[in-house]
Amino acid sequence: MSVLQILTKEEEKSFNVAPKFDSFAKNYFFKLNSDIIEIISEMRSDSNKILFILMYGYFKVSNRFFEIKEDDENYLYIANRNNFNSFDFQEISSRTIQRYKQIIRSHFNILEFNEITESKLQHHTAELANNFIHRKKIFYSLVDYSKKLNIEVPSYSVLSNIIGTALNSQTNSILNALKQYKNDERLQLLDEFTNKSKSYKNRYNIGSYKKLGHSTTKKQMVSSLVQLETIKSKFTISKPIIDEVGITDRIAGYYSKWLEQSKITQLTQKDLLNSRFMLLSFIKYQYYIRNDNFIDRFISIIQTTKNSLFRHQKELSFKYEPLKKALTQSLEDSNLSIINDVNAILENNKIHDSNKVSQLKEIIASKTQNLKTLLTQKSDIEEQDLNRFDFLEKSSKSLQGKLSGVIKLIEFDKKSSNKNLINAIQYFKDTNTIKQNVPLEFLDEEEKLAVYDSEGKIRVSLYKALLFIHISDGIKSGILNLKYSYKYKSFEEYLIPKDEYQAKKYELLEYYDLTHLEDLKKFIVPISKKLESSFKVTNEKIINELNFHFKLTNNSFILSTPKLEKTDQQLEHTISKYFPQAEFISVIDLLHSVHQQTNFLDCFKHYSLQNTRIKNLDENLLYASIVGYGCNISLSKMSKISKGISENELDTATTWYFSEDNTTEANDKILAFTDNLEISKILRNNKKINHTSSDGQKFNIKSSIDSTNAGYSFKYFGTAKGVSVYTFIDESHKLFYSTVINVNERESGYVIDGLIHNNVVKSDIHSTDTHGFSEVIFGITHLLGFSFAPRIKNFKDQQLYGINTPKYYAQKGYQLVPKRKINLEIIKDNWDDILRFILTIKSRKTTASQLLKRLTSYSKHHKLYTAIKEFGKIIKTDFLLTYIDNLELRQRIEKQLNKVEASNKFSKAVFFGNNAEFIFASQEEQNIANNCKRLIQNAVILWNYLYINKKLQLASSQTQKDEIIEALKNSSIVHWSHINFYGTYDFTKIDKKVLSMIS
Repeated sequence: MSVLQILTKEEEKSFNVAPKFDSFAKNYFFKLNSDIIEIISEMRSDSNKILFILMYGYFKVSNRFFEIKEDDENYLYIANRNNFNSFDFQEISSRTIQRYKQIIRSHFNILEFNEITESKLQHHTAELANNFIHRKKIFYSLVDYSKKLNIEVPSYSVLSNIIGTALNSQTNSILNALKQYKNDERLQLLDEFTNKSKSYKNRYNIGSYKKLGHSTTKKQMVSSLVQLETIKSKFTISKPIIDEVGITDRIAGYYSKWLEQSKITQLTQKDLLNSRFMLLSFIKYQYYIRNDNFIDRFISIIQTTKNSLFRHQKELSFKYEPLKKALTQSLEDSNLSIINDVNAILENNKIHDSNKVSQLKEIIASKTQNLKTLLTQKSDIEEQDLNRFDFLEKSSKSLQGKLSGVIKLIEFDKKSSNKNLINAIQYFKDTNTIKQNVPLEFLDEEEKLAVYDSEGKIRVSLYKALLFIHISDGIKSGILNLKYSYKYKSFEEYLIPKDEYQAKKYELLEYYDLTHLEDLKKFIVPISKKLESSFKVTNEKIINELNFHFKLTNNSFILSTPKLEKTDQQLEHTISKYFPQAEFISVIDLLHSVHQQTNFLDCFKHYSLQNTRIKNLDENLLYASIVGYGCNISLSKMSKISKGISENELDTATTWYFSEDNTTEANDKILAFTDNLEISKILRNNKKINHTSSDGQKFNIKSSIDSTNAGYSFKYFGTAKGVSVYTFIDESHKLFYSTVINVNERESGYVIDGLIHNNVVKSDIHSTDTHGFSEVIFGITHLLGFSFAPRIKNFKDQQLYGINTPKYYAQKGYQLVPKRKINLEIIKDNWDDILRFILTIKSRKTTASQLLKRLTSYSKHHKLYTAIKEFGKIIKTDFLLTYIDNLELRQRIEKQLNKVEASNKFSKAVFFGNNAEFIFASQEEQNIANNCKRLIQNAVILWNYLYINKKLQLASSQTQKDEIIEALKNSSIVHWSHINFYGTYDFTKIDKKVLSMIS
């Protein structure tokens, strides 16, 4: 059996060698407290003392012991610091070293690695392996987990064996369980996928199922339905086997994607059991993902219909509004004329009463004819002005052709869904003819009246259209859920199971450092005190007229935030003049030079986790793929404009080596390197606090591309479709997270995803604009340990809330008082569910955005949503009061949001190909392209930092250094005028001069 490669040779060597310290780290890690001083005072020689201190310092930082050599660079530092002389490790026995290890472990309360702790690591590894985390990530996760468990970090070989065992056992148990079904007829039905297609020569049936459809045309919908029907029939037959052998969602997803990328021979060359296992995984994943895909398309079609209805009513209103106004005026004038004429006759004493009657009759006859003419005109206008039900009825035929088959095939979760909707759906599935006794309970009162015509007959087309709309709305609102789905399950299914939570509650809170949340009574006390203090401080400054930027008005207030104006001298000292002026640097050379510093290409691993025989890919193919994706150049075009690159090679590279995880990890590697540069911290307002921000940027989708992840927004795209790229940035301009979402989605749901994404860039305070703000986000960010500081549009319209009643604050003479008292009982009653929700986010069982999508769907019905929102009102109120009181905070928020807005220009410059329109349909490929764009941006930012850092090193005087630092502070490291993103890409030679400019 081949040894599983976990780390590269260089990484393995680095792991086994004692850490290197700078002067600050040496002072900290080799600093001795009184207990250690007492221990070493009893040692017989300086050699023993030096060795012990070295072991102590290295263990302090790593929870590990290393082989210490006599040429250790820290020997002289320790000897000089403690006035030691002799140094000879040969005289120290292995027994003494073992005793020292025990003393050090005991001092730090660290347990020795043993069978009990090994089983914990094995269990943790199995969980990670089952989630198909890459083996390198598992390795470093085990190192961190060992520290969290307060155990000595095992050796490289021990950790490698644990990971190897977990990865091998991952599928072995399933294959063993499958053996009993070896000759089962149900499995033989799967062989249909490996047969050749009757429609296409030399194409296999499985090839038709590798790509999802995104089009909403009737032809494409029907074609996709045929595929779904095939997948459903096979899933239904094989589901008992899938459940019995234990093919989880994660396992199904991993092996299905492997099959999607593979050639048919890679499947048929496997033994029969392995082949069947992969096909079962394929069936399960495809059924789930196709259900989601159809619902995405279903919702998109209904939204298009709603938009058409809105435009129709708006156009008719615009067209007939002048006529309606004129007609209304004519009717008013006619009625007034009748009254005036009648009144004139009645009050005219010169006319005899008998004549009055005849004159009145003449007037009424004349005016009645006039009224009839006006009413006829009114009727004509109303006939033209079709109401929404008429419009929907006319649209119904098109909707039925696209959507009827979807409803009949999709399986809805009856237990967690609205009974009225389920009854109507079941009726629709069971009958071919809509009759008078159709279920109507899901309709509102107006709709119930509208579905019957004047003769009392059911308007079948209208009924179906309304059913389709209610199904779409029900899925979006969470009252209608799918039985087999990744995106549209009931909210409860996304959470940590209740029984697991109850059994492991304290263990989970401890593992995720959330034990301080367990007791609400203790947790809420300092929060309440802080809110009361904010009310007092903010109001006292207003009363004493010390807040110069706050002014009360009759019904509200005005809060101004002066801009941070730069002086003429500051404007003169900008960083741009220090960058290359007379030459352009190729983006390929830049990526190469950054790789030499960071080794970010190591993150592009082959999709197959267990295959140890696959060699690393040629670097040039990776560079070409990054530029092709990141600059939005189609891969076929990339191969044509590149020297030394073929299209087939490029296709292999992007198919097997590029994924969301790989491209994200590569970004993180560059970010980690940047974060360790001291120069990158110059731009921070406070070196100990990292202020981050996020914002959405709109991109069109190419008109020829159908994508369920794209949406309409007339404001941004006119009649075309597009997406929103939601990106996070910190004060040092590191772009640490980004995702592509539908333009119609609320950005606030993705704030948490970015904040908990990784440990490379940790946010202390985070700002968004109004789109990223909600009271729920205030609550969740606080519980997760982040400060949330958004810029809120119409800030003065935000409501304040108090721990006490509004009367309580008014009696204190406060001018800013809460709208109402916080309902602490709701928070208390649902605190356990809030903890389960937060732990689910921390455990990454489900993304925060997915949880929030489903939770906010239930907003009017879900107690958990209400409770989190109520808690968020406390945090929001405290922020609002601080925001009013603190000018510097307001200015910092503006400054940080300006950074993310400015980075959007950089984004467009990099993503220049195809008119900066996304050319990929699936969200996964859109995210890969977006991550590659961000990778190029982060590489440019790092290169710029290193270039300026070298300028500082070569500066001839301290004055010159100060000028460069001042220029950096007064501007931005984000400059790209010296980078060439365009032209022909030459991979046959690398300009080494570019690396020498920064190293």
